[in-house]
Amino acid sequence: MSNTLYRKYRPQKFSEIIGQQHIIRTLTNAIKNDRIGHAYLFTGPRGTGKTTVARILAKAVNCQKLKDSDPSRQRLAEAEPCLKCDICKNISGGQLLDIIEIDAASHTGVDNIRELKETVKLPPTQAKYKVYIIDEAHMLSTGAFNALLKTLEEPPAHVIFILATTAIHKIPETILSRCQRFDFVRLPLENIIKKLSLIAKSEGIKIDKNSLEMIALAAEGGMRDAESLLSQIMALEDKNITSKEVEEILGTADRQVVEDTASALLEKNVSLALSLINKLFEDGYDLEVFSKSLLNYLRQLMLVSIDPELSKNFSFELTPEQTEKLKELSQKSTTEEILKIIDSIAENQNKIKSSFIAQLPLEIAIVKAVNHENIKTQEHKNIKIKGPLLPKGEDVRRTDEGKKEINKQSDKVPKKSISNTRSSDSDISIDDVKDNWNKLLEDIRPHNHSLNALLLNCQPASVESNVVKIAVKYSFYKDKLNEEQNKLTIEKVLGNILNSDVRIKALSEEEAGVKIVTNPPATPERSDGGRGNPQPKTDNKKEDNSLLDDAMKIMGGRLVGDSEEPK
Repeated sequence: MSNTLYRKYRPQKFSEIIGQQHIIRTLTNAIKNDRIGHAYLFTGPRGTGKTTVARILAKAVNCQKLKDSDPSRQRLAEAEPCLKCDICKNISGGQLLDIIEIDAASHTGVDNIRELKETVKLPPTQAKYKVYIIDEAHMLSTGAFNALLKTLEEPPAHVIFILATTAIHKIPETILSRCQRFDFVRLPLENIIKKLSLIAKSEGIKIDKNSLEMIALAAEGGMRDAESLLSQIMALEDKNITSKEVEEILGTADRQVVEDTASALLEKNVSLALSLINKLFEDGYDLEVFSKSLLNYLRQLMLVSIDPELSKNFSFELTPEQTEKLKELSQKSTTEEILKIIDSIAENQNKIKSSFIAQLPLEIAIVKAVNHENIKTQEHKNIKIKGPLLPKGEDVRRTDEGKKEINKQSDKVPKKSISNTRSSDSDISIDDVKDNWNKLLEDIRPHNHSLNALLLNCQPASVESNVVKIAVKYSFYKDKLNEEQNKLTIEKVLGNILNSDVRIKALSEEEAGVKIVTNPPATPERSDGGRGNPQPKTDNKKEDNSLLDDAMKIMGGRLVGDSEEPK
């Protein structure tokens, strides 16, 4: 059975370790100066070389070439294991009894540590040091840690402990204080690509740089993960690996598609962004994976837009060319706009898996993220509406005969109350409000049915300093509209429609200088003794009926009985 790539190409010397130079320099200096510690703690993300460095350290401190060197001379220049002596060969083959690797996940109990404490007392059989490598040390129980404390603090002179963990926060402070701590970092993208390229060349595999970038990016800074992915792809494909095949196996989209989507969002080209999303779906890509890639790219854009120097925080993910392109793209928008896009996509990203239409959550996120006033479309960008759809300043009333007639309000109301000019200190005009009044009635219904019924019997009167003054027919309406919660609801809906920050104020007809014409329901004619004369109705009765109808709409009530006066 052939070894996997990460085992076959595992570094055997300090000089072969990639991306952890700060750690290698410290360890080699300790070996050169014979200042080897009794306990080390290696922490960092998975696949960054913790266990590998632990094994190399075990070889270096036990290498016969180092041990037999003349003490009067300077230690070997690089403090590297020779890989030729019996000790080095046996450690590399996992055959030396003095190097004990323990998986803490399966040795979590106190009894396991007690057994370890008994073996610690025994001297090494062949090597100079007996080295205990405890992997995933954070999995040890509290009792096991307590049992290990004394031994870790004062081990025999022939024992070295090396603890490795991916969750440093789970290691007790009492253990941390007894170890020399080394933090392993994620590997830069370029380093991973370089190592993968060497492996592919050694294996006789032809693979382009774009494919290597996708594999390295999917590894998230872990060399072992990158080598495992390459091994998986090599098992499925022939000697010639293309970007398309890598995309299909990883389920990720080309970085160029991510960049194009982000660029379309920043340029507010919603049509292009939606087209890219649907093309990805049609091609069989995992939109959940794509959305994560897009969010990560937008995060990078946000940080670079704040300060270009922040690109150092994710240098392990980008090549220098990609970093420069990121900086150029960040100039197309502001940090606030990028943040708005991130919020929208992050809000809908978790809904992709459960959505019956996979692309719908992303589509909603894109449309929300892009201001509808500035949406760019390829087909309709030159279309303009000429003139209002309905005459301004007119009210349509249905008569008893079912006919419509237009009542000119300009003859009844002072001109100053319905001025169509935009004031110098206002972003909107009364015409803007009137043109969108029906839209307000429609959009406010889902928020509050009662407000919809109230506004049906009101009309905009004037606009001053972005304060929309609304004329109401009854004092009851005025009080309801001026309630804080109702005002906030109307201001929010109207502000979204007009794309402006607006305030409202309800006024009586007299205060607003506007006469409101209501639309009472038609009154059926009643026969009087067969003479065909209509039963007369007083004006007060009509007004009472109108008020009753309005009250039922607002309160959500219904008429349960007819209260006619006794004859």
